[in-house]
Amino acid sequence: MSDADGDADDTGEWDFYYCRVDDAPASVFLNFQYQQERPPLDTLYYAGLQMLDPADHGMGGPEDAEALWALEDAITASAAGAGFTYVGRLRNKGDWQLTFYGDAGKEAALEEVVVRALADADRGYRIGSQADAEWGYYDEFLMPDAERWQWIMDRRVVQQLEGSGDQLDTPREVDHFVHFADADARDAFGRAAAELGFRIEALDPDQTNELPFGMSVHRNDAVNLNHIHDVVMTLSDLADENAGDYDGWGCVLVPDPKTQN
Repeated sequence: MSDADGDADDTGEWDFYYCRVDDAPASVFLNFQYQQERPPLDTLYYAGLQMLDPADHGMGGPEDAEALWALEDAITASAAGAGFTYVGRLRNKGDWQLTFYGDAGKEAALEEVVVRALADADRGYRIGSQADAEWGYYDEFLMPDAERWQWIMDRRVVQQLEGSGDQLDTPREVDHFVHFADADARDAFGRAAAELGFRIEALDPDQTNELPFGMSVHRNDAVNLNHIHDVVMTLSDLADENAGDYDGWGCVLVPDPKTQN
């Protein structure tokens, strides 16, 4: 398994995001499947593997990361056979931490798996566990906050566009959608968005929606990830100020003319 630098296992809903942990760059790779359903396991387990080349950012240089991905595959496969459920990985400050849930009293079994995988590797490790029947570590630490979740959603759209040959740096009209509980909140948001250069359009009320008063806003923007995510967060913050819900964006594909027949 791996994150942006490799091929993820197709079991579950794996994705990654970058953040900061202990005031240092970090990468979290997580199986989001366990937001909705999780096995009745009451103990958190972790195995931290030493990075031999943390690189300046502390998340692992390319060659060391390749070696650690291979070790991760071996450890998680063996751990699954021993009754552990692998839920995610944290890369931070020279430590490659694999996180599992399992039944209580199995720390020695996990250590045996890790020691066996590291038999031919000159690499340190650490093992730990704690009671966590409510999966608090997964929910409160590994899960992204609202801004990082939106970054994941924005990255997925950008990757789809890029995969279709889009020129991401070319501005084009981007459509955004926001929903509100009442027309006054919608209109207050619209006035603020208009001041930022967006063309606003109130949508017909949808009484089947908990927030029935919708608005679409439109502006020419590039859709490279850094730029469009900043735009999205500006609108999302404006929506929050008016008790609204930002509901995503879309745009037409702008292909590279060199790839066209």
